[in-house]
This record gives sequence, structure tokens and C-alpha cells, in this order.
Amino acid sequence: MGLLDDKKRARIFYRYFSKFYDLINPIFYSIEMRKAVVDMAKISLRDVVLEVGCGTGYTTEEIVSRAGKLVAVDITPEQMVKAVRKFPDVEFIRGDAENLPFKDESFDATISAGSIEYWPNPLKGIREMVRVTKKGGRVVILAPRKPENAIARAFASMMMLFPSTQQMILWMEKAGLKDIRYIETGPYSFWKKLVVIASGIKR
Repeated sequence: MGLLDDKKRARIFYRYFSKFYDLINPIFYSIEMRKAVVDMAKISLRDVVLEVGCGTGYTTEEIVSRAGKLVAVDITPEQMVKAVRKFPDVEFIRGDAENLPFKDESFDATISAGSIEYWPNPLKGIREMVRVTKKGGRVVILAPRKPENAIARAFASMMMLFPSTQQMILWMEKAGLKDIRYIETGPYSFWKKLVVIASGIKR
């Protein structure tokens, strides 16, 4: 387990990191990447969408312009308070990705970007996303990819989860998703495979 693959430590980390997060996040997560995440969810203005791990609302900004209703969950209040100020019409709930406080099949689509790397049990979290998604709805997850350089990979693994693309696909299959598709992308031409964005349809 990495240093931040622990809910308590992650909350403490983001309590302080939230002060700078909006300045640092766009360096690694571009507007184009954000659009790709929401594109893969194939949502419409009729849909009720759940965002898991909303943070300060970076991906929220893209979802809210396309969904009929958005509910957003995060475990860190210091992060979420910034999102609440930005998007007063979004329903924000403090909650745990691995124990989502919603009934089965509550949402037309479920999206999580830049959150799974902090989940102690990623498969459980994905299964929760699938559980609350309606049949035929899409689950979309953005995760940082395991670095290809051995030194960078070792350092990254000390901090948090960096799954391979193959691992993401396997988790999504085990969680009961079909028609799984993915893209590997990044914010710059020299950093083209920083993340994997994967989507699947609930059977």
C-alpha cells in the first residue's frame, strides 16, 4: 500500500493540498483530458449523473454543462467546499467511494477522475460505482498509469496506486461491466500516456 492509499492519510494530505490544488491540477489534467472523460460517459441533458471523488470541482465543471442533474461525492471536506462555492446547483455529499450512500441503479452514468489512486480497495470502489448505475449506463474512470520508467515507477508506488491499463480493464470486467473501452492520454506531446481513461457499460 502506498503512503496515500489510506483514507485517513489522504484526507490529511488534501486538507493542506487543497489550498494549492486548483493551481497544480491543470498541469497534469488538461481541459482536453477532462472533455475526453465526459465524452466517454455519453451523457445527455436528461441524465442524472454521479461524480465520485469530485475534489475542488475540476471535472464537475465539464459534467454539469452536459447533465440534467449532477450529484458529487468526496471524502475530504476541505476539497469539496471549494466545489460547493463554484457550483451551487450541484448536490454535494460527503461520502466514501467504497461505500456509496445511494440505492442501487440510481444514476444514468457514473464518473470518477483522479480518485481511484487513493482507494485502498479499487475493485470494491468500482463495484460500488456499478451498483449505483442503471443497467445500460456507463461507468467512466480516469486513473494515473503505472510509469514505464523503473525508478519513477518505484517512487510512484510508494505514494499511491498507479494501475496499469490492463489492471484497470480487469477490475472493470470483474465489477460486471461490458464493452470496455479505453484511451491512454496526457496533457503534453511529450507526456502522452500519463493516464488511462476507461469506460464500460453495466450489464
